[in-house]
Amino acid sequence: MAGYDALLWRTLHRVLLVLAIGVLGLMLGLGSAPTRSDSLLGVLVVALVVLPVAITVRRMTPVARANLRAVPRYRPLMAAMSALLAVVTLLVLWWAVGNAISPGTLSPLTLALVGVVLAALTALLNRVL
Repeated sequence: MAGYDALLWRTLHRVLLVLAIGVLGLMLGLGSAPTRSDSLLGVLVVALVVLPVAITVRRMTPVARANLRAVPRYRPLMAAMSALLAVVTLLVLWWAVGNAISPGTLSPLTLALVGVVLAALTALLNRVL
């Protein structure tokens, strides 16, 4: 697991950057009245998050992939940041689907922004410790 720490943290930081820019861009760019077509931007953000994660996991050896289950026990900050980023990604996807069905709300994106801030604080805490 130790050999893959840097790779996993780098991937989490990339995902954090994509989500931070994506959520802020969606909130600021859509204004107060998002339309159905804006849901495609949310799906694009989710795709840009899933891509680096999939590439990283695919690059890992089978033994390292099997050891990912031990991350919460040995790397609690990494597990916390992963969980926060997963929740934020699900919130963006929820907004995209909800906006495609019934446009006009930004509530899930507001929650996603809070999750991004918490994930950034977790990353900062990892740098300090």
